[in-house]
Amino acid sequence: MIESVSAGHARALEFGLYRDGDNNLDDVQAATISQALDTSKGDRSIEFTVEDTTARRGFEPAHMLRTESYGIADGKIERNVHVSPPRDLSARAELTSFVAHTLDNAETAHAKQTWIDLIDHGGGDGGGLQSDHGTPKIMREDDIAGAIADGVALHAKEHPEDAGRGVDGVVANQWQTGALSTG
Repeated sequence: MIESVSAGHARALEFGLYRDGDNNLDDVQAATISQALDTSKGDRSIEFTVEDTTARRGFEPAHMLRTESYGIADGKIERNVHVSPPRDLSARAELTSFVAHTLDNAETAHAKQTWIDLIDHGGGDGGGLQSDHGTPKIMREDDIAGAIADGVALHAKEHPEDAGRGVDGVVANQWQTGALSTG
């Protein structure tokens, strides 16, 4: 995982963008990255931790599915961009790791709040956090909540000095059909 881009700078908010673009909305959903750049440029108290599974043109040519991990602060993408084979963002362990890493960055940045934004096609093509590559599967709301709790616990275990830090809010930026309980 990457380090916080704000080592030494106090931030009001660490915002984790967990974007699964392995679907037909990849380009449309990528607007959240541009919004993060604009937001952090306009408000330097906000930093973003990004995990982006995508096939759009970015740090690699278009049509090459991969996961890009990096930070955004002060209107810039950090220099240390990690590109790896596509991760299964519908896997509970992946979300757990991402939440813990976002909290690690929040600690480093002395952030007062930490939010997570889950960005995926969602129920429109199957529900929840969905993986369309490899073995297609869905992480439903109970697993999402469990993975977030697991990430908070992992951060607390690895950083007992910051054990009181948690996730202050979650944004479900996806089609929710089939992901949320209705009964």
